[in-house]
Amino acid sequence: MMSDSSPPDLDRALQLIGQMLDAARTGDWPRVTTLQPECDVLLRRRYPAGESTRKALLALQAQYRNLSELVVQARDGIAREIGRHAQTHRALSAYLDSSGAG
Repeated sequence: MMSDSSPPDLDRALQLIGQMLDAARTGDWPRVTTLQPECDVLLRRRYPAGESTRKALLALQAQYRNLSELVVQARDGIAREIGRHAQTHRALSAYLDSSGAG
């Protein structure tokens, strides 16, 4: 009789992606990058075909989609912050140039 539970390595990958999502939500990107390699190794393995494997892989896919969305949000936030800093730097440089303090 076939087991109805997903392979243990896929369960571990689901745990890891959950931890990665939690870390991403709090902005702990070093933690995300620390967990990523182990998760990648688990996802490269071959798993037996079956409904439990399919369900686990679909859950992983959804979690990765959520993580990707958080990455995009963080990247966009960083880009906005860099833009603000660059604008402030240009304004300060222009002020210093016009005041002869450069």
